[in-house]
Amino acid sequence: MSSLSPHQQFLGLTDSPVSSLSSPSSPSFPDTFPSSTHRNPQTTAYDILHNPNNQLEFSGEKHKEQHSSLVTSGCKHLAQFKKQRRRVLDDEVVIDDDDRWDLFNSYRSLVRYSLAWHKSRKQLHNINTSDRKRKQYKELSLPQCSTCLDPLSRLHVCLHCVHMGCWRKGHIQDHMREKHHVFAMDFNHRTLYCNECGDYVYDNELTDVIVRQETIQSESRRRKRVRTANTSWEPTSQEISTIIKNSTIPSCQGLRGLCNMGNTCFMNVILQSFIHNPLLKAYFLSDQHNPTRCNNKFCLCCEMDNLFAQVYSGKKEPYGPCTFLHSMWMSLKELAGYAQQDAHEFFISALNNLHAGCEGNSLSTNCTCIVHRTFAGLLQSNVTCLKCGNVTSTKDPMLDISLSLRTVEKKKKISSNNKVATAAGGNTNSQQHTNSSNNPALFIRRLKQGNTLMDCLDRYTHPEKLGPNEYSCSKCGNTFQEATKQLSVKRLPPVLSFQLKRFEHGISASKIEAKIKFPVDLDMTPYTTHGKQQQKSKNPSITTDNPNLYTLFAVINHQGKIDTGHYTMFSKHRGEWFRFEDHNVTTTFQKDVLDSKAYMCFYIKKSLEYDDELFE
Repeated sequence: MSSLSPHQQFLGLTDSPVSSLSSPSSPSFPDTFPSSTHRNPQTTAYDILHNPNNQLEFSGEKHKEQHSSLVTSGCKHLAQFKKQRRRVLDDEVVIDDDDRWDLFNSYRSLVRYSLAWHKSRKQLHNINTSDRKRKQYKELSLPQCSTCLDPLSRLHVCLHCVHMGCWRKGHIQDHMREKHHVFAMDFNHRTLYCNECGDYVYDNELTDVIVRQETIQSESRRRKRVRTANTSWEPTSQEISTIIKNSTIPSCQGLRGLCNMGNTCFMNVILQSFIHNPLLKAYFLSDQHNPTRCNNKFCLCCEMDNLFAQVYSGKKEPYGPCTFLHSMWMSLKELAGYAQQDAHEFFISALNNLHAGCEGNSLSTNCTCIVHRTFAGLLQSNVTCLKCGNVTSTKDPMLDISLSLRTVEKKKKISSNNKVATAAGGNTNSQQHTNSSNNPALFIRRLKQGNTLMDCLDRYTHPEKLGPNEYSCSKCGNTFQEATKQLSVKRLPPVLSFQLKRFEHGISASKIEAKIKFPVDLDMTPYTTHGKQQQKSKNPSITTDNPNLYTLFAVINHQGKIDTGHYTMFSKHRGEWFRFEDHNVTTTFQKDVLDSKAYMCFYIKKSLEYDDELFE
C-alpha cells in the first residue's frame, strides 16, 4: 500500500527521497511537454554559453579552463549542481540511475503544478467555466503541509523528494535539515530556496528556461488561438557564433554618484538611501510603476523609476537628477529653491509624494502602496490613570521614529543629581543591553553612559508622567487625574528609519554634536507592545526565530553647523560598505560607519515574510 499523501500521489511521485519528480497526471497536465532529460544538450543560449568548447569573447585565453564555471546566480550550491549536470550531459561523468536526480526536471514539474493549481482556483470562481472543466479542476487535491496538514502557512516543496511543508511553522526547514536536502520551491511564488545559503536564489537561467517558459505554456493553453508549438531548437553555427560574440558580462551596477546642483546634498543622500533600499529597488527595477501609463503630473514615482534606470544603466559618470529636482520643486513648494534644506524633512515629504503617485493608494492604515509596505508601522500610546488603573490605548501610523538626544549639560545634571542611585546600578562598564523600564537605577546608570540608540529607544518608550490637567479619566467621572503615558511599537515595518534629533530650535537654533552609538544588528522586541507586556508579566516567551531583528544598511551624516552644513551618507551594497558624497563614491569600512555621527539610520528586517494578499 502506498504511503504517499494524496497530493504526492496526484503528482505521480515515487517514495524514493532521490527520485526525479514526474509531471502531474491530470487533465490539466497533458503529457505533450518535451522532457528535458531527452533534449539535445545544446538547445538554449545558456547551454551554448556553458559549453567549454565555445570560447566567449569576454573570457580571454587565460580563463578558458575556468569557463565551465560560468554562473548565472550568486548561489554557489546551485552553480556546483549545474557544473555537475553539464558534465553528466556531456558524458564526462557516469552516475548510477539511483543518483540521477535532476533539479531542472523537479523544478519544472513543481512550477507546472503550481501554475495549474492557481489557474484552477481562478477558473472555479469563473462563471463561464463549463461543468466538465469545473469537475476536472476539483480533482486537483489541496496542497497542504505534510506534517500539520495546514494549507495556509506559506507552503514550500522540497525538490529532492515529495515533501511539502509550511514555512511559518518551520516544518519545511526541519525536513531539509533532517534529510540534508538543499533546494525547495515556494509554492505560491515559484521561487527557488537554498537551505545552505538560507536565502532565495534568483537565477536567470532557471527563470528563463523553466519559470517563464512554463508560464507562457500555461497561458497559451488558456488561449487556444495563440497555442505555441513545442519544437526543439538546433542552433546553426552562425547562431552560435552570434551568441558567443555578443555575450558580455554586465558591469557592477547600482553604484553611481549624484551631482550637487546647488545645495542639493540633502536630496542626494535621501535618494541614495532609496536606491539602496532592497524593497524599493525590487519594486522599481521590476517595472511595478510604468511611467508610460501614469497620468500624474510631476510624479515622483516616475522620477524614481527613471533614477533606478539611470543608476543601473552601467554608466559610471555621476548622474544629475535634474528632472527629479524639477518635479520636487513643483510638487513640494516648501522645498523649492537653492537654499539648504533638512534631509529628514525632505525624506518625509518625498514619501508622502511617492505615496500619492502610487496606483491604488489610500489614506487607511492598510494602504498597499510601496511606501506603506516598506516604511509604515503602527505606534501604540497607553495612558494609565494612577488613581483607578484604567488604561486608554490609541494607535497612530508612523513612517519613521524621531528620537531625542541628551546634551552634555543635561547629562551632567542627571548624573550629579542621581549619584547614589547610579552607584546602586552595579558595574558601569557592562556592555550587555537590558531594557530598563522596570529598573530605575539601571535606567539612570545607562543615562550616565554615552548616548546610544538603545538609550534613545528606552527614553522614547519609557513611561512619562502627565500634568495634573492633561488627562481626564472616564472611569473617574471624567475628572482630571494624574496619569502616565507610554509609547510602544504595535506593528514594526520591514524598513525602520530613525531620525536622531540633533537640531534644537528654541530661543536660538543649535546642533547637538554628541556621538550616538548605534549597532549593526538591532533587536526591537523590548520596544514593541508585546515586548512591554512580556516585561510586565515577567514571563517572557522564548522563540527560536525572532521576527524583530533588524540589520543596518544605510546611515546619513551631517557635518558642520545647523545653517552651513553638508550631508554625506554610507550605504551597504552587495555586502560592502560605500561612502557617498554627492558625485564621489568610495569604499569604506564598517568601523568608519559606526564611528560616524549619524543623523538618520536605516534598518531592514533580517527575515521578511510574504504577504500573500499583496502579491496575488
